[in-house]
Amino acid sequence: MGVVFPAGSFSVMTTDGDVVILRICDLCGATVVEADATDLAFHKRWHRLTGSGNWIDPETRRHHGQAM
Repeated sequence: MGVVFPAGSFSVMTTDGDVVILRICDLCGATVVEADATDLAFHKRWHRLTGSGNWIDPETRRHHGQAM
């Protein structure tokens, strides 16, 4: 089984009618809102700075890591 993260992005509509684009982090599976000063690139930089973007799925042994 293991961890499988969806690829790409999707959007949702708020109750006010605003459309919000969400992107999926392929390293941890988090949804990241596409907005000013916060985006997927910023999120991946956080992984790189904290060292949290390099792990192995214990079930599938698949390496989840960020290319440098």
